[in-house]
Amino acid sequence: MKKMSNIYESAANTLGIFSSPCLTKVELRVACKSISDRDALSKPDPCVILKMQSHGQWFEVDRTEVIRTCINPIFSKLFTVDFYFEEVQRLRFEVHDISSNHNGLKDADFLGGMECTLGQVRASVFPPRLFF
Repeated sequence: MKKMSNIYESAANTLGIFSSPCLTKVELRVACKSISDRDALSKPDPCVILKMQSHGQWFEVDRTEVIRTCINPIFSKLFTVDFYFEEVQRLRFEVHDISSNHNGLKDADFLGGMECTLGQVRASVFPPRLFF
């Protein structure tokens, strides 16, 4: 019986059925709806920046692609975040209007953002969709 158990355990490990009891990966997709158009001459070129809080400081985890001249972007970039079950993980999503000259944040306009915990996103009844 022990030999059969090892076969199943080996197969489960190969297929990724067992994972760390405290950690799993979460994939987040982001879309924005009706972004305010602050520039009278053109529509925004939005980019979403995902930040996480660690020891009281916010740090950038990743960012989406820039979608040119769009007020209702649906970003193709997937954010992959480690989820720790017993830890409160604070997330901040910031929307910036990136200048068409370059993708840096120095000259970008802050358009808005939101904060939540990864646990709140995971607890959503429907697949999480964050709209700004």
